[in-house]
Parts: sequence; C-alpha cells; structure tokens
Amino acid sequence: MKLPLAALASGLLLASLPAIAADQGFYLGAGVGQMTTDVDDYDFDESDFGFKVFGGYKFLPWLGVEGMYINGGKPEDKQSYDSGPVHEEFRLTVEVESLVAAVVFSLPLGENFELFLKPGFAYWDSTTSGRYSYDDGTFSFEDSASIDDSGSAFFLGGGAGFNFSENLGVRVEYEWFEVAPEWDSDSDEFVDELDASAGFLSASFVYTF
Repeated sequence: MKLPLAALASGLLLASLPAIAADQGFYLGAGVGQMTTDVDDYDFDESDFGFKVFGGYKFLPWLGVEGMYINGGKPEDKQSYDSGPVHEEFRLTVEVESLVAAVVFSLPLGENFELFLKPGFAYWDSTTSGRYSYDDGTFSFEDSASIDDSGSAFFLGGGAGFNFSENLGVRVEYEWFEVAPEWDSDSDEFVDELDASAGFLSASFVYTF
C-alpha cells in the first residue's frame, strides 16, 4: 500500500478511538471472499481469494457510517502457446487493494435480520504485472514488467445481515468500484480510463460493542 493510503488508514483508526470509548453502536468486523477484477479492454476477468477488515458506527437503526480495508489477492490470467519444441507463455496479474468510506442505509426486518446498502468512495492502489517467457529447447527468454497506480472512485455495496445475539452477527454482501486507468506507453502517462472494475463477494463476522 502506498504511503497516502497508509496514512489515511492510520487517521481513520485514530479518529475512531473516542467513539469506541464513549459512544454506543460501534462495530468491528472481518470477512473473506472472492475478488473479481474485470478489465474489458484486455479481456481480463479473473478472481482470487480476498479479505477485508472494517469498522463503523450506527447512529440510528437505519443509518450509519463505515470504513473498510479490502485486499483483493492476485487475480491472474495465464495464456500459453505450444508448437513442437516451442513454448510461449504470458501471465497478467492485477492486484488491487482499497480503503473505503461509506454511508450505510439499513432496512431492519424483524429483530435479527436486515438488508443494507452502502454508497461511498474507494481509494485504491493497483499493481499490474506482466511476464512473458519463450523456450524452443535451445534458446529461452523471459521478461517482466509492472505498473503501480492509485486513484479514487465511486463505491457501492449491499447485502444482508443476521444477528445471532446483541453483539455477534454475520453478513453476506457484494461490493463494487471502478479501478485502473489506461497506460499510454508513448507519452509515459495514464490517459483515458479503462473499462475496468473490481467486485468483491464476501461473508463476514461482525461484533457490536
């Protein structure tokens, strides 16, 4: 994670300490699931194991705020070509991690069940890595390159939650945000945005104080 994101994460944690000590309705959670990164321009649509940690404060039964860190793992696309002794292989990996700030709108359905919607903003880092290898039995070659980038985008999440008790509950949710602008090798800069996004389907445990 780049320094600005690390600094923002530290700030969110420090800002939450007074709320933990003085207010009711604070919660913490952690979850795991599948992160899918989709880059239409490069026909990249791959998934990997991801995880997240989050915390929030519920002001009312239907309104709260939430901060979250998401790590999407290392989704990878591998393509290979074989013809006689010749073997060629190309691997493309897109790693995404993000800090999220969102407003949580909840719809309680009974005492233990609720639906919720979370609009907000995602502040993301991405690392796009490519590796090419060639081997014909007498000659071999391998080369690799990677590009780091960061930015912000609109974030949207939603799902359902179930409370086992006053303090412990579970969530199932899907979260989505756009990610990864386009790299122009001629000008050595990022230009028009790619049609790219990250989607995270996860299950989480939530503890309410």
